[in-house]
Amino acid sequence: MKKTLLIAIVFILCLLNACFCETPSMGQIEKSQQDLEVDKALRAEAEKGQKVLIKTITVKGTSLITLDQIKQVILPFKNHWLTQSDIDLILNSITNIYKQNGYQAEPAKISYEVKEGNLQIDIEELKH
Repeated sequence: MKKTLLIAIVFILCLLNACFCETPSMGQIEKSQQDLEVDKALRAEAEKGQKVLIKTITVKGTSLITLDQIKQVILPFKNHWLTQSDIDLILNSITNIYKQNGYQAEPAKISYEVKEGNLQIDIEELKH
């Protein structure tokens, strides 16, 4: 008897809870989904903008452009927090030096590695 009464009370409480609790409307659900998408996009942008402290920058493999030309590109970036966009700017600027010096083709390959505060740029020049 007590068990049946307890089950009945729990059942009634569940019904009352269901009647008085709001269920989200389709508009609210869609708004929540849009908010989640915006948050996801903002997080992705923030991750792209992660910065790393670059104390030194070394460039290896250049014989067709001068050290002074390279220094003009890299000096403003030393001892700064850099994003991927900053590193891409450095690499593109080095490529532009080749073009400005009359080399029609870009270097065969420009790669880089960030390790312990050093940005090392390796250049493989095209052989003529």
